[in-house]
Amino acid sequence: MTAWGACALLTARAGKAQELAQTRRAVTVEAPAGAVRGAVDGTVRVFKGIPYALPPVGPLRFRPPQPHPGFQQTHNAFAFGPAPMQPERIQAGTGLNFLGDARQSEDCLYLNIWAPDTPGPHPVFVWIYGGSNIYGATSQPIYDGTQFAKDGVVCVTIGYRVGALGFLELGELLGEDYRGCGNNALRDQVLALQWVQKNIAAFGGDPQRITLGGESAGGKNVSTLLTLPAARGLFQQAIIESGGALTTHALSEAHKVAQLFAQQIQPHASAEELRRQLLALPADQLIKAQIATTNAYTRNFAFRTVIDGSYVPRSPQQSLALGEARHLRLLIGSNHDEALIFFRPELLEAYRRGDPDTAPIAAHEMAQLDEASIEAMSQRYRVAFPQQHPFLHRVQLLTAEEYWIPMVRLAEAHARSGGESYMYRYDQASAEAPFEGFAVHASELPMVWMNFHEPFLSMLYRETPELTRFARVVHESWIAFMREGKPVHPALPIWPRFQLNQRPTMILAAGEERIQNDPAGDQRHLWEGVL
Repeated sequence: MTAWGACALLTARAGKAQELAQTRRAVTVEAPAGAVRGAVDGTVRVFKGIPYALPPVGPLRFRPPQPHPGFQQTHNAFAFGPAPMQPERIQAGTGLNFLGDARQSEDCLYLNIWAPDTPGPHPVFVWIYGGSNIYGATSQPIYDGTQFAKDGVVCVTIGYRVGALGFLELGELLGEDYRGCGNNALRDQVLALQWVQKNIAAFGGDPQRITLGGESAGGKNVSTLLTLPAARGLFQQAIIESGGALTTHALSEAHKVAQLFAQQIQPHASAEELRRQLLALPADQLIKAQIATTNAYTRNFAFRTVIDGSYVPRSPQQSLALGEARHLRLLIGSNHDEALIFFRPELLEAYRRGDPDTAPIAAHEMAQLDEASIEAMSQRYRVAFPQQHPFLHRVQLLTAEEYWIPMVRLAEAHARSGGESYMYRYDQASAEAPFEGFAVHASELPMVWMNFHEPFLSMLYRETPELTRFARVVHESWIAFMREGKPVHPALPIWPRFQLNQRPTMILAAGEERIQNDPAGDQRHLWEGVL
């Protein structure tokens, strides 16, 4: 390299570094909770790892979250707080940790804020991550809120306890002091929403325009929060992706799960012995007991919202039917082939090879039904769709049982009570192996968050100009709902409110966006009286 070339290269690098220095700077916000220092990155202010509760450790393990007292000195918010305790999970096809670069800890009650670097008030989007109520964290790369902030929305992601530390009902085993602890994860979410309500204006957010959102287990939690007395008034509308209000535990069933868990810790222990063990054991030992409990439980999702008659007074679905969420606007939907992502890989491989049959559905694959009920449903599908491959029946049955029909039931209850909702079905199929041709669970997330380069979901799509345009349509429709309460977009047909007589549903697929009345209505009728 010539001296001139080397000098030019150094000058270019120095100029780039100076440009970065000019676009990235520290910023401090004076909030009611105290001073919080974050970073401005271009046009976005980022605050990570803000504690909203005291660490739920030691004597606070299995107890309701306690509000954080606030900051006497400036709190540095430059890095994510720890992820909740959970089994380690390496994402298939990437070799990368599911949680990004965050470590795990019981001390996990933190939230993050991405805000426009412009005067507010801006609409606010609060996100609850999914993960079967046993996985998940705000540090997952897909949940980077930068694009929302660039587009004028204050995006908040909240951490909460998962698994046994958030959803294990110990009142029957440990006594009155622990009654209701099976809903501590919901209490975490409510406390975070209360923090947002009190503090978000300082970050440029409008506390009267808060949209609560979640996907998968996060969507199921949002479905509960819609009618939860403790959450009333903390948000004005909600986005529920692949959730529903049916995946809950009656108190008696929650007690069975607790008994299973206790057997993994110390069989036949007295209440006092069990209490000492549960409070003294290292958290990773609790996770081992949790794994054994989920393996021993007869269905999927051992850890769920508990209908305890107090914090959760009744089934969320019943509360929706009673109109307790009629004041909230909803944007709700599911994906065409949700369940496939959870199948054993050899089942899809056999279908691709042309094998004429597929494996029966096992109890651990179902959220709501037992094996006899799902076999009866399988027979209905075989009679109604005799030419369809058994593998596709399997995909449709499990997708309907866990996601589609629960979302339909939520929409129906909300409509009957006079509530306003907008329904979608996400049909954009993956272009990549192994799920090429199918719109699987979570595949809408890269579009919603405008984040194609997230390592776990990037395997679903090959980024193209057409797909980028489609992602922009989905993302901006969600933002329009946050701003105006209606998911409007010039590239979409008019999106009608969901009504029971026609059931208008937006079909989301690149170049094929359209309104369809009662999509898959022939399948929906098969589920009447079942779910």
